[in-house]
Amino acid sequence: MHLIQFREIMRDAEVAHAIRPIVLKYRLTVEDTTKALLACAVSRAANVARIATGRFLNIDPPSFQEL
Repeated sequence: MHLIQFREIMRDAEVAHAIRPIVLKYRLTVEDTTKALLACAVSRAANVARIATGRFLNIDPPSFQEL
């Protein structure tokens, strides 16, 4: 059971790593990212979106007002 969960988490992290530049470039929210991933039929889309946007670890995204 733990090995299955580990593999799922690693797959989620790999997908999140691949889409992270797009998420940052277009300043996508967790909700927007989840919708896009669901449209692409990505399994566990909500988890991947949370990882890709930095919300998985409760990290606040950088303030874009300072840019």
